[in-house]
Amino acid sequence: MKSSREIRKEFIDYFSSHEHQFIPTAPVVPQDDPTLLFTNAGMNQFKSIFLGDNPRGLKRAANSQKCMRVSGKHNDLEEVGRDHYHHTFFEMLGNWSFGNYYKKEAIKWAWDLLTRVWNIPKDRLFATVHYSDEEAIEIWKTETDIPHNRIMKFGDKSNFWEMGETGPCGPCSEIHYDLGDAATREETYTDPVKGVNGENARYRELWNLVFIQYNREKDGSLKPLPRKHVDTGMGFERIVGVIQGVESNYDTDIFQAIIQTTASMSGKAYDPGVEGTPHRVIADHIRSLVFAITDGAFPSNEGRGYVLRRLLRRAYRFGRELGFKEPFLYKLVNVVIREMGDAFPEITQRQAFVEEVIHSEEQRFGATLEQGIEKFNLMVENCLKKKETTLNGQDVFTLYDTYGFPMDLTRLMAQEKNLAIDELEYRKLMDIQKDRAREARKTNDGLTPEGWTQLQTISGTEFLGYEQDYADVNVGRYKMVITDEGSAVYFCILDKTPFYAETGGQVGDIGTLICVDGTVINVEDTTKWNDLVIHRCTSAVPLTKELLSKPLTAQINITQRESIRRNHTATHLLQAALRSVLGDHVQQSGSKVEPSGLRFDFTHFKALSTEELVAVETLINKWILADFPVTTDIKDVATAKAEGATALFGEKYGDKVRVVSVGQISKELCGGTHVRRSGEIGLLHITVETSISAGVRRIEAVTGTNTLKLLLKKEAVTGQLCLMLKTSEDNLIERVGVLQDSVRQLELQIKELSAAKSAGLVNALFDDAARSGGKFQWVVRNLGTVDKDSFTSIANTISDEIKNRNLGTMVVFIGAIVEDKVLFAAGAGSNVIKADGVHCGELVKLAAQKTGGGGGGSPFRAQAGGKDSSKLEESLAAVKDLLSSKAG
Repeated sequence: MKSSREIRKEFIDYFSSHEHQFIPTAPVVPQDDPTLLFTNAGMNQFKSIFLGDNPRGLKRAANSQKCMRVSGKHNDLEEVGRDHYHHTFFEMLGNWSFGNYYKKEAIKWAWDLLTRVWNIPKDRLFATVHYSDEEAIEIWKTETDIPHNRIMKFGDKSNFWEMGETGPCGPCSEIHYDLGDAATREETYTDPVKGVNGENARYRELWNLVFIQYNREKDGSLKPLPRKHVDTGMGFERIVGVIQGVESNYDTDIFQAIIQTTASMSGKAYDPGVEGTPHRVIADHIRSLVFAITDGAFPSNEGRGYVLRRLLRRAYRFGRELGFKEPFLYKLVNVVIREMGDAFPEITQRQAFVEEVIHSEEQRFGATLEQGIEKFNLMVENCLKKKETTLNGQDVFTLYDTYGFPMDLTRLMAQEKNLAIDELEYRKLMDIQKDRAREARKTNDGLTPEGWTQLQTISGTEFLGYEQDYADVNVGRYKMVITDEGSAVYFCILDKTPFYAETGGQVGDIGTLICVDGTVINVEDTTKWNDLVIHRCTSAVPLTKELLSKPLTAQINITQRESIRRNHTATHLLQAALRSVLGDHVQQSGSKVEPSGLRFDFTHFKALSTEELVAVETLINKWILADFPVTTDIKDVATAKAEGATALFGEKYGDKVRVVSVGQISKELCGGTHVRRSGEIGLLHITVETSISAGVRRIEAVTGTNTLKLLLKKEAVTGQLCLMLKTSEDNLIERVGVLQDSVRQLELQIKELSAAKSAGLVNALFDDAARSGGKFQWVVRNLGTVDKDSFTSIANTISDEIKNRNLGTMVVFIGAIVEDKVLFAAGAGSNVIKADGVHCGELVKLAAQKTGGGGGGSPFRAQAGGKDSSKLEESLAAVKDLLSSKAG
């Protein structure tokens, strides 16, 4: 049986032999396309070529691209692991022609590779084409030996590809494989449901050959492209499954090592049926986590970080079904690396870091999970009390959104309680969240292929900003977008520009474009889209096609650029200083360089001490004062790395790179703008050091005149404090210490007075209870509006005194308004609990539910809270009725 390694190599070798250039995979975290959370197809890194931007002059290309699809039309996360062919992480094998060969070669080579090289049975293969693509139909008939009845026509939904509402598009031809019984093939393959392109798992798409030959115009019409392209994509996991003769992708050698290790660790053997769902979920999700974290994503509460957190928590929760009670996912990282590290060596270089991040997240979720289970139990309890059989969708969504419970697992837990869940309401809430996330990702309407007006053909934007602050330029294309506020924003792509586009952590330049008639266009931001630079502009007057067709003068804001230069070079010195003080394990995980300051994220697993921060800052300022030269060299990547240049993990570099050196102190691969000598930075001061996620720290700092402004501000604050405290700067700390001692003494006195007051109130409550009559002594009291500390003190005194005085037949219940909310507390003696069934936890829960809250506790003492203070008296009345009935 061929291994997956061999199959990947044979694909690459096949197309290399047909003069295709092998292009290394792009990071799974996109660097040049903010419209994507993750790289989700092999064509992502070639998108600009289809739009006419091909500065490298690529004609033929092939690669194996690492991809992630976690939501939307491409994947439903809840199905991953339940079926046998959807994945969150996968490889996409692909070959491309950029205005070179076309349908004949693409179809012929695809058929040859599948049937001759890989020996896939021809009688199990089917070809689909767009009903209008007679050219492709004829090629299938004449250039391959596929039976003509296996060439099937379909419409736009299945066999027409489009990049967006407008832009490049064209028909596609797909190759499908029949996994089923040959005896029923003839009666099923044409069936719209059971057959090819139907909703079934039998006829599986292997390879999609897209023929990009049109441009979709704004009016919906199709205009033939002057140059035609080929874009193909084949799921690696699916083709390996076919070649290795298994029906499930999870039975291939790609997944089996992870699955069997999971089985060994858990003691639960893998079952290819429903019982094996946890194994499959874990095997899939750990691959996504390893590759995404390696490429620079981190679990968090927003964007792609939120996606990773969901995946990790889903895998961890399924691990509980296998008996895992402690973190275990991080132990599978080395299995992924062992299986895939030869094809993707970048994952081997960050193994320890990825393990630490996953381990920390597992520990954090362990605590959250227990809270989620408690929340689920409350949901079930409320549902049963109302005599309902369905958990509402809002609660199910809260479990998912707040506690990381996937809906399918909540469904499973509900089934164990003989309950259903309102999946319709849950789906509606999920759709709302997806729409919100989709809108949030639309940070720049310029980064879409729709709506452009072409003025002239350009192949990439030439950047002049390393040497020039201004330049005469031409607009290649532009578009206007009306914002929600009703104002016009223009997006302009120039043939060349002095404006640095936001990338590598450095913000984009601002400035102006001056028209020939003197019209001033304000450039408010500059972003990069593959090899194109998009200038986000506003203008006091409408911009016309005639005006933008003429040459412009582009001028950056020099003051802002100089501040950015200082901060960018300072980040290089900061990384060098951190590695010097903390160790070589420090690696950059992200940065933000802007005029006001810098932000630098780096790998380190604990907070820096004051001494370490001082050492880092002192070392940096020593290097600044040394006024080292800052030099730039253009080298090939291998040479630069061999010479010790530091590269950013997850960054995709070209064949040639810029190497920025600060004396002998720092050498990094960097495309940003920098000072000429380190002395131009002036001074650096660290303002913040904090944690942003497991194993990643963040430092914020200022340089140059911003440092001076900060120090002057601090000096002003210090001077004001000295005046207020009537002391000198030298004695300020001592004076504050004396005041702190005085405050502590006063707080102690207040605490003693409060305790005395609480004791007096508690004694009064006990006296009232003694006059209640009945089988036991009880009282319910509204304390009115009090502060939280006082309420807590009174509540604790009640339960403590009942115990200390051995008041076995005493029950005291209090309620109060605290900070516009309601708090309840109860205390009870041991006799009344045993003899009369009083339970403090149930009492406070009853009151809290009346006010829209919850809580509970032990039979002896309990506290709870509510939201609706207007129902305080009603809730206390309910407790009175209950105690009155119990007391007789």
